[in-house]
Amino acid sequence: MEMIWVLVADKSKAKLYKMKGRVGELTLDQEWEHPESRQHEHELTSDLPGRAFDSVGDGRHAMSQEVDPKDHEAELFAHELITEMEKGATSGRFSRFYLIASPQFLGLLRKKMGASLRDLVVDEVAKNLTAMDASEIREYLSGAL
Repeated sequence: MEMIWVLVADKSKAKLYKMKGRVGELTLDQEWEHPESRQHEHELTSDLPGRAFDSVGDGRHAMSQEVDPKDHEAELFAHELITEMEKGATSGRFSRFYLIASPQFLGLLRKKMGASLRDLVVDEVAKNLTAMDASEIREYLSGAL
């Protein structure tokens, strides 16, 4: 029987649901929390940006960071989730994959995804449904299944 995985995520939490066949019951299998993504930027950085002096004149300004700390945390979480999904894909634990995530986080997940997982993606939904339960998500996906 065909095994289907459904990942529902945003930048701070994710839920993995599994379903046996297209008419099976959607059941919660695993949950992840990433509280660092909810923290304020000043809680994620250890210090203020450095100061730089202009080469000409008396100007002085703060140096900017290359990557926003909150964006960095979201990227780390996306990497963690995709790594777990790819383990399942390469070991043949599922044959269909549905990805539901908030729009910005969906983009991060796509960037991290390798070919083995990408080939199993049946549908993507750019919406944050992490607050929904299994029956609501099943109903939401009913047309795509």
